[in-house]
Amino acid sequence: MKKLTNIGLAVMFFVSLFSCNSYTKKDAKKYLPGKYSYEFPSGETSILIINPDFTFNNKIYSSNKKDLLYEANGSMEVNGRKIEFHDFLLFFDHDETDMIFSKPEGIGGVSSVYWQKPDKNQDIVTIDYNTYNYIFKKVE
Repeated sequence: MKKLTNIGLAVMFFVSLFSCNSYTKKDAKKYLPGKYSYEFPSGETSILIINPDFTFNNKIYSSNKKDLLYEANGSMEVNGRKIEFHDFLLFFDHDETDMIFSKPEGIGGVSSVYWQKPDKNQDIVTIDYNTYNYIFKKVE
């Protein structure tokens, strides 16, 4: 009986541990809207603006931060921590570690995207697709 009680307590501990990290629609509406920035290793900057209705605008600027190179508008779906972007600028020919900026391969869907709640006053949307890791940091 004692062993069964310990197993029950362990199960309750893990359930409570993982439920503390749940992400609701209310969390998404509160934390996701805003302006995010990602700088490519080659110096170009991607600005991602997420609107309260979960539409977005994605612009990529030259390394001098003045010239607009590419732009896409789209929508996104949020389910817990997972985000699915529709009509996002896609780069497929390199990974972040040795990225040399090039023309996007097009506009499409990105589905392996995850976000996390603020930690120490920093909101982050992490976009992981294929072998690429783009980390957009909230700036506004």
